[in-house]
Amino acid sequence: MKRLIELDILRGVLLVMMVVNHAPSPLRVFTDQPIGFFSTAEPFVFVSAFLSGVLFQRRTEKHGFEVARAATVSRAFRIYRAHLVTLLFAFVVGGVFLAEFPGIQNLLDQYFKNPGAAMLAAAALVFQPPLMDILPMYILFSLLTPCVFWAASRWGWKKVLFASVSCWFISQFRVREMFLASFKDTSFLNPGPFDLLSWQLLWVGGLFFGKGLQQKSPVLQLSAHAEAALLALAIIFLGLRWYTIGMQIDPGKQFWILDKWHLGPLRVLNFFVTTWVIAKLLPALQRWEIQLRPLSAVGRNMLPVFCSEICLSLLLVAVIDPSKSHKPLALVLVLAQIVSIFLIAWLLEWRSAAKNNQFSKLSELLVRPISIRTRG
Repeated sequence: MKRLIELDILRGVLLVMMVVNHAPSPLRVFTDQPIGFFSTAEPFVFVSAFLSGVLFQRRTEKHGFEVARAATVSRAFRIYRAHLVTLLFAFVVGGVFLAEFPGIQNLLDQYFKNPGAAMLAAAALVFQPPLMDILPMYILFSLLTPCVFWAASRWGWKKVLFASVSCWFISQFRVREMFLASFKDTSFLNPGPFDLLSWQLLWVGGLFFGKGLQQKSPVLQLSAHAEAALLALAIIFLGLRWYTIGMQIDPGKQFWILDKWHLGPLRVLNFFVTTWVIAKLLPALQRWEIQLRPLSAVGRNMLPVFCSEICLSLLLVAVIDPSKSHKPLALVLVLAQIVSIFLIAWLLEWRSAAKNNQFSKLSELLVRPISIRTRG
């Protein structure tokens, strides 16, 4: 299957935006929910699930379900190892060498209350400090992927989607908060702000659409009038979002229907209509493949680049005192970090190319004696 260059470019753009959002810089006005009432996290999760659905369906058709499941579980453990490396950096560098900085004190305040228990809980994915709460969700959802495909093969995708929507609906009643209330005095238990009962809806939806792409059968067909209505809704959401930016208000914190952590209903609708419009425009990015190659390189090396940037964001948080205004300094540091994204991606691409070149030379050396004997 040909690599989806446009999705690599999109993931590169999302990572750049996410880095900016992790720092208190004036650039955030352009990257914090710029096209609607949803952040970079929603498309990040959906696109990752979409690609997982494409790959799982492809492997199932070529090699069978067991091979697809093994590959997906292996991927989950690679993400887990990357998560452990990120945690190690945070707890050693942040918790030991930068512990006196106010930014680190705020970021790792729960860790400092009980470091030993926090490290064990973090390894078990039940303690997730800020900036380090995305990868645990990816790990759990990756392990969920084979279960979703197995259930779909047995009961059908309609029932799987109904179950996913039902879980999302239940989550709107803050079931997670009621469960965690009994552990509120336990400092080392903090599963992060993302409600997995809510966010699984994006993952299951992404798997569903990814499966459909691999099968080359449209999973959802809309009439021209319906698509025009979606476009109009996307424009309305865009206008309302920039109106709230101008008014310096965040409706997501005031109205539960736009809540981020539980994926409020209006937020889901906004994400769906905007995603539909963007999906129609994405193929045009293939024409700019050469010009946008740095962004596609970031997308191809998403996991190591993402982990590297989390570590750099930790250092940036240490430098910037949250109680003071350091906008010029924050702007310079964020711009430098953006440059580092492309530098790290370039180094990873260069390393991969060097390995492939060495492998090609080795294969040529091994094949040459055989061809000589054959001619002889």
